[in-house]
Amino acid sequence: MGRPEKPLATLNLGLRDLARWLREIRTNAQLTYVELAAKTNNAYSATTLQRAASGRRVPRLPVVEAYAVACGGSLEQARRRWRNARVVEHGTVHALGSAPRPRLVENAAELRAALREMYHRAGAMPLREMERRAGLGRLPRSTMRRMLDGATMLNKDQLLAFLTVCDVPEREHQDWLDALSRVWDKRHSWYDNELFKNLHEPAEQFIRDEWNHRIERKPPSGRGHSTSSAGAQRSQFARGRPANKNGQRLKLGATTTG
Repeated sequence: MGRPEKPLATLNLGLRDLARWLREIRTNAQLTYVELAAKTNNAYSATTLQRAASGRRVPRLPVVEAYAVACGGSLEQARRRWRNARVVEHGTVHALGSAPRPRLVENAAELRAALREMYHRAGAMPLREMERRAGLGRLPRSTMRRMLDGATMLNKDQLLAFLTVCDVPEREHQDWLDALSRVWDKRHSWYDNELFKNLHEPAEQFIRDEWNHRIERKPPSGRGHSTSSAGAQRSQFARGRPANKNGQRLKLGATTTG
């Protein structure tokens, strides 16, 4: 089994639990780190896998998952222990427990706060990894970043993908969809919500479009269709139809006089 591993020295109790569990399942599987790397089809090196169980820092979730599968461990336990380690790591930065439960959400600001808290409770997975797990185009990381920053809101399909990637039980999904629906019902009073105050026009338009609640705008002055005779002549010549000096379309073969 190679040399003994160094004692765990981390103050992160979640990380300590994760590292101890990883070491335990590897011992039970009677694998060296070189053998463990081979069982991951060398997707991760022996050094990377050994570092994951070192307890020095929280490893990436894909590494933990590959480690667990190669040792015959539970993916559910791997994800739960990784999530706990990340929550402890981020707990000093993000105060958890202050956002309302989804059933109590009444406006966009509260929904954003609840989603942000749920994201951190789920381990604050890197947005690129969340995008990959959701599937192509289902949950763009740029949209997630804007939502977490308070500049937009997820639509229904994006919300469901977000909940799934964050391992929110399916039985709880309807509460989140109902919260989204309540926010949607308040679309007639955009500026009553903290989320939509003091936004520049492009952000406001983006949010309205995001909800498929588009505003019809008149074309800016000078950018509409030209009604001048010169404009008509240019349009007709572009189509291969000559025009006289008054902009009237001529039949093919006709000539102008004067």
